[in-house]
Amino acid sequence: MTATARPIYYYKLFGLAVRSEIEFPEFTMMEAEEISSTERPWAELIHSNVPLALEGSTKIAEWVEVTTSECLFSVEDKCRLLVSGGNRIVLDLFDGVPYEDVRPYLTTCGFATLAFQRQYIPLHVSAVETPKGVWLFTGPSGAGKSTLSVALSKAMDWPLLGDDLAVMEFPDPANTIAGGLCHFGVNKVKLWDDAATSLGIDRSKLERDFFRPHKYHVMIPAGRGTIACENIVGIMSLSWGDDDQDVTLTPMSGSATFSTLMNGIYPPFMAPAYLDLNRLRTLLIGHSQTLKGVSAVRPKREGSLDEAIKAIAALIVS
Repeated sequence: MTATARPIYYYKLFGLAVRSEIEFPEFTMMEAEEISSTERPWAELIHSNVPLALEGSTKIAEWVEVTTSECLFSVEDKCRLLVSGGNRIVLDLFDGVPYEDVRPYLTTCGFATLAFQRQYIPLHVSAVETPKGVWLFTGPSGAGKSTLSVALSKAMDWPLLGDDLAVMEFPDPANTIAGGLCHFGVNKVKLWDDAATSLGIDRSKLERDFFRPHKYHVMIPAGRGTIACENIVGIMSLSWGDDDQDVTLTPMSGSATFSTLMNGIYPPFMAPAYLDLNRLRTLLIGHSQTLKGVSAVRPKREGSLDEAIKAIAALIVS
């Protein structure tokens, strides 16, 4: 019996042109004329068998092992992913497991690792384009990055460039930020149930998150896939405060801004495996000197989101 050929999908994200045997509704598709003319480096995502282990590898997590050119993820009961050479992801999907269960791993593990292998810097951030330049929003999981970015975009009519993951590319071998680019490509945001309700998101447009039952995904229009790093003017670190306090916006020092960028690297355990840490520090120190860093603390009480939007918008446009 002749095997049925898999359909091929072409996407552009994180600075790459991607030839994929898996459909990703949240990625930006390439136009037909782009496929033959793109100057983006190519990567592919295919189905095939993946080894149980990598020869000569080092375990950097219970389920992750690396060599100088490959990374193997063993996701219990779901799949194995082999990421190679900055240009190839191989998915070994276990029987009976739907694609919806592994797509998050392909994005946050597979493509983030491709970025590391290419000497790019993946960051766990949301990004909004304001009249004064692009602002990044970061913080630990659950700090409200997505909610705040969507709310700012809706309230101020500022384009939402991306959520969850952005990739910085600094091609200058002299370790400067000249010519640096920031790439996006995932056209969805993740929102908690109460955030989706407060933002007035149509419930029919929500897709339940596989890992967290009270979190949802919602598609957003494709924005600009790449911007110059010099157009990023600020980074805001988000955290929660006590219910009885006001929204507080505090300027950060240069060293705190640098630490915020370093803490935003995602996943952090991958950086030592593939990046030159001295060059990484040099690049992010240089980039932090061009940014306005702000620490934002807001309470969880009702109405605090509107207060935060007003305060943050006023600071940005001032």
